Amino acid sequence: MSKSFSFACAYVCAASLLVQGFADDVGLTPKEVDLTMQTETENRAEPEKKVAVRSPVVKAIFSPFTGKVKGEKVRLRLNPDLESHIVREMHKNDLLSVVGEEGNFWCVQAPEGVKAYIFRSFVLDNVVEGSRVNVRLEPDLEAPIVGHLNAGDRVQGAVVAANKKWLEIAPPPQAKFYIAKELVEFAGGPDLKTQVEKRKAAALQLLDSAVLVSKAEFLKPFDEVDFDRIKRNYLSIVNDYKDFPEYAEKAKEALTLAQETYLQKRISHLETKAVASSPSDQAVAPLEPLSLSDRMKMWEPIEEALYMSWSRAHHEKNLDEYYDDQKMASVRVSGILEAFAQPIKNKPGDYVLKEKNLPVAYVYSTQLDLHDYVGKKVTLVGAPRSNHNFAYPAYYVLSVE
Repeated sequence: MSKSFSFACAYVCAASLLVQGFADDVGLTPKEVDLTMQTETENRAEPEKKVAVRSPVVKAIFSPFTGKVKGEKVRLRLNPDLESHIVREMHKNDLLSVVGEEGNFWCVQAPEGVKAYIFRSFVLDNVVEGSRVNVRLEPDLEAPIVGHLNAGDRVQGAVVAANKKWLEIAPPPQAKFYIAKELVEFAGGPDLKTQVEKRKAAALQLLDSAVLVSKAEFLKPFDEVDFDRIKRNYLSIVNDYKDFPEYAEKAKEALTLAQETYLQKRISHLETKAVASSPSDQAVAPLEPLSLSDRMKMWEPIEEALYMSWSRAHHEKNLDEYYDDQKMASVRVSGILEAFAQPIKNKPGDYVLKEKNLPVAYVYSTQLDLHDYVGKKVTLVGAPRSNHNFAYPAYYVLSVE
């Protein structure tokens, strides 16, 4: 009995020493070790529990689109916050390629006209030499960085005139800018902007072509000038590209100028013929040898251009309504009417009105035969016209009193 008791005591003492040694190694008290061992035993006894795995949150895929700016001077920024650097100010109806979003901002690709700059020492024969070469918003080492280029990337650019150490290039593809969501509306799919840009380029090309054709035609003798061709070219832009009002307006202005040039070329041609057919001792060719209807028709292209410009702003009203409107802005001028026979360029009228032998105004008309009033004192009702920088005003005569 005493041997058994002694053996039991020895076992307890050994176990106690073992627990105490483990506690000292891991920094726990014997009681904490007992609790740890008990917990481990209980854990092994329990069946394995299944742990629920949460599915990762899948972010919706963004669908790019073409956005249209809703206001004037809307700021395009470098980063999606109101304190970020302002890249440029966008105008109403400008189109943007929207490719993402960040909070209250749309992420857009670089719009037309935005330029970037790279240090020339990193570019050799239009190829970048260097890793992660900074592309900046201005030709300055302190300017914001809009992207990076790497060795082998090709660039096309122009040396900056103000600082020849820099090259002006298009922003790199990864360059993104930001604009407030509330100031942009949906305009169409992602291809819309590209389609509009192609159409805009076509309008510009047609305008340039029309200008060149016009210049070429006016280099010809008057009898060979194809004015109908000139007119068709400009009117095709005015009528077919109304969605680009800036180009349509330029075409109108160019057509008006072409009509004035054609008019003056015709006047010069007819007056040259009159001089050639007049007696040699006659210093100045009179207007009488010219057809009265021809003199009146010379001004029809200018009146037509003025009417076209007016009608577009007045819901396509007719010609009679145009001249009714002209009467509202008309003035009365009085004097003795004389023929303005001098063969000069950009003549502002066929006749000159004089008071006390001094010029008062230049006048013309496509409605009235003013030749019937030459040498008489008259009061004319006229609408203001361009005087081509002559000394006195010019008028289109609507009626004679």
